[in-house]
Amino acid sequence: MAMRGAASDMVLYFYERVPLDDLETTGDIQPMEQLADWDPNAY
Repeated sequence: MAMRGAASDMVLYFYERVPLDDLETTGDIQPMEQLADWDPNAY
């Protein structure tokens, strides 16, 4: 899997401000979706 885009767009994706479709992706995007959904404060 690879993502390509401006660093600012990637940050905005992780803050749920832009959809993953705004970035150029190749391969399986499921790992990125799981990472975006991950709550680091959850125990």
